[in-house]
Amino acid sequence: MRLKTLVLITMLSLIAAACGGKDKVKNENAAIPGRDKELYEQASVKAQKGRYDEARLLYNVVITTYADSEYLPLSKLAIADSFYLEGGTSNLEQAIGGYKDFAQYFPTHPKICDVKHKIAQSYMRQMGAYNRDATNAKKAYQQLLAAEQSCQKSEVLAYIQRDKQDVQQVLGLYEMTIAKFYINNRQAYKAGESRLRDIISNYPLFGYYDESLYWLGVSLVEQEQPEEAAEYFTRLVRDFSNSEFAVKGKEYLEKLGKPIPAPANDNPAPERPSFMGKFGLILGRNGLDISKDGVLLSKKGDEKEDVKEEVLKKPGDAQNATGTRSIRANTRGVVDPATSSQPVPVRTVNTPTNGSAEAAPAPEADKTKTDDTKKDKKEKEKKKKGGLLGIFK
Repeated sequence: MRLKTLVLITMLSLIAAACGGKDKVKNENAAIPGRDKELYEQASVKAQKGRYDEARLLYNVVITTYADSEYLPLSKLAIADSFYLEGGTSNLEQAIGGYKDFAQYFPTHPKICDVKHKIAQSYMRQMGAYNRDATNAKKAYQQLLAAEQSCQKSEVLAYIQRDKQDVQQVLGLYEMTIAKFYINNRQAYKAGESRLRDIISNYPLFGYYDESLYWLGVSLVEQEQPEEAAEYFTRLVRDFSNSEFAVKGKEYLEKLGKPIPAPANDNPAPERPSFMGKFGLILGRNGLDISKDGVLLSKKGDEKEDVKEEVLKKPGDAQNATGTRSIRANTRGVVDPATSSQPVPVRTVNTPTNGSAEAAPAPEADKTKTDDTKKDKKEKEKKKKGGLLGIFK
């Protein structure tokens, strides 16, 4: 009898302990008025000391906890800047992802043109010698073209156009080196022609544009296309009369029996790099003037107060965003033509053509499904309330 009583008391004690309340764990990152500013300032202090990993953690707390905070755009921008300041291939890719994420959330932000320019500079910092892989140079050029088109009235336009000319120089040298190899070493004139046509069509600011016209004319002569070759020799002699290749162009025009045009200008001959300059280009010293500062953070990690004040003037974009998330390196999500070369997906919605009569049964089906779901939830709640007592039923 005593044993049964002891077992019963033990079971009742276990049941009482199971049904008791649980201690709540305090969430240190819960939204508290004014806490967003405090967290942002703490992150800024860590960024100034170069502790970027710790700073990014605090910036992310602001982003994920305070969706309507005026410090949300600043935090997103600071995270991307921190990766840009650290440098290196991996960090620069993270910076590109962060800047693109900012541009997608705040497309009308006052500093959007600076952000688009910084995306291009992130690619430019990964560019190597002109005779190596040109993938990053091409990405930088496409980004600069998109930024130039969308930032016609911005103060950053002059810097975008300067970088555009520098990247054209690298891409032009890359294409012309391959073209001359095909023409001089392989006598593959058609292959060289296609490369040279790309230069003339896409890189009008290329410093070796006159030489490109000359070699394109030569490749066409070798393919027995004298009429078209004469057009390019004519452009060479007319537009670059002081070039060293203009003399050779005149010789070809005389052989083809074409008139020699009068000079259209008196511009000096295009400057060519010296021997040491060419050697430096081969080593990857492209002479690019790329700022090491971010949009918001300087190279030393300090905030640019003028940028901060300008960003805080217009925090309204945070409320217009459809949602917020932490900064990640990937760029999946909404596609912005100014920050991505991917086509924008078109969402199609099927609507009935005969009015709303055909679509009437749909709400009934939804209602039935909702009722079934409510019943299942009630049954689950009853089982939960039963607890361990359900064993004795």
